[in-house]
Formats: sequence, C-alpha cells, structure tokens
Amino acid sequence: MRKFAGFVATISLGISAIAATPVLAQDAAAATVNLAAGTRVFDSEGAELGTVTSVAGANVVVDLGEGKQVTLPSNAFGQLEKGPTIGATKAQVVAAVDQANAGSEAKLTEALQPGADVRGVGGATILGKVKLVAQDGVVMTTPTGDVKLPRNAFFVGQTGLATSFTAEQFAAAMKEVNTAAAADDAAVAAALTPGAEVRSLKGAAVLGKVKSASADAVVVTTASGDDVSLPRSAFLMSPSGLAAAYTAEQFAAAVAQATGEAAPPADATADAAPASAQKPAN
Repeated sequence: MRKFAGFVATISLGISAIAATPVLAQDAAAATVNLAAGTRVFDSEGAELGTVTSVAGANVVVDLGEGKQVTLPSNAFGQLEKGPTIGATKAQVVAAVDQANAGSEAKLTEALQPGADVRGVGGATILGKVKLVAQDGVVMTTPTGDVKLPRNAFFVGQTGLATSFTAEQFAAAMKEVNTAAAADDAAVAAALTPGAEVRSLKGAAVLGKVKSASADAVVVTTASGDDVSLPRSAFLMSPSGLAAAYTAEQFAAAVAQATGEAAPPADATADAAPASAQKPAN
C-alpha cells in the first residue's frame, strides 16, 4: 500500500451571515484593497484576524492560526489605514469556522464508507474508491494500486466525497509514489537471499536469518533454530538493512504463537502490529 504525504485542507465558509462588506468598504473602493499573499487582515474591532495565504479569483484564503483557515469573497474586505478589514470580529469568524468544521466532519464521517467513490477536487473525475477507513488515514483503491491519504485530504463537495487533488495532481502523485514503492520492492527482493539477516522494525534487533523466500512468504530461521513463515508484504528496507514489520517483542510473541512456546510480554508502545506468523509445514 502506498502513502501520500499529509496536508491540510482549506475550509470554505459562507461569509454572508457574519462578514458582510464593512462599512468602510465601498464597492468602488474594494478593488484597491491589498489582498496579496502575506498581507495581514484585521477584524471589525481592529484586531488582527490573520494572514492572507492565497488568492484565487474572487476567493481569498486567510490563515487564522491554530490550524484554521477561512475562504472569504474579495468583496467582503474593506481598507483600514493599517490594512484590509472585514465586518466581523475574529471570535465570530472562528466560531463560524468551528461550526462549519463540525458539520463538515459529520458529513465526512457519513461519506467515508468502503466502496464510496472518491472524486477529484473539481468533482468531475472519479479517482478511486474507499477501501478502508482507519485512525491514521483512509486507504483508497485506484487503477494503479492502493494508497493511504490523511483524513483531512477528504471533504464532501457538491458531487459527493472528494479529495483536495485535481485529477492531474493525483495522477502525478500516484506515479511518484509507485515509482518509489517499486524501487523499495526491488531493494527488498534483492536483499531476500538465504542467510541474510532480518532486523526488527526499528532495525535495532536481529530477528533471524532468511531461509527461503517466495512471492508470497519468507521463511525466517530464528536464533533458537525455529523456522517461521512471514508474509512477503511484511518485509521492507530500513536504514539498517532488511527488516520485518515487527518490533523484537512482537516477533517473539508471534514465534511463540507459531511454535507453542510461552510468549514474552508484548511491547505496548510498539509502532506497528505484526502480521500473523505461521510455522511452515514439514
């Protein structure tokens, strides 16, 4: 499974209810308001609202801080001596953003169901389908493979569930991810030779040595002489070399389960749960 880097989606907020064009901003003067990226924006009380991060047509994105952004129409801004202003207080804007967030999150939870189509940001193109929703992200099935995206990469638009990618951006990102994954797979295949050491997930411990490898499974001989079969997909390249997706404690517990021996206490802080280990048939 492939994984995209995380990013934060911008929240769009209908501003008509809380930030009508300020008294100081006349329509004729609106065009003179400086809304360039990096410009500080002030609220109706003269307090700093946030900073303009981008402008696209008539839409202006303002960063409110603390991970919150709001999209406002350009004609909602007037001009004070110290900079652009809107006809609402920061508290009103933040409250509206929080309310919009709560509603959007509820809609997103309802829409993120296995099998649901995922569209590009414009809504015209279906990029893939939801495969799995987990705490650390959402797995999508696409024509070029599975990929995990952060939950905040998704939103519910007019056409349904969508991501913050255009079709072109998504295709380019998938190509980059698949190229990197193919290189990693090739490195793992080259490393899976009889006698090669297999290290733990973090690379600190040697779990055993490769005995044999196939397209589906790898047999590892442990220090105690037991042979255990691990799924081929559990192997990766770490900075220390060939590794399996186990901590030392998890691997010992999996070996114990496969051999019937007493298992040591599991590591509660382990950063990845192990795949099932099976003792190969004689």
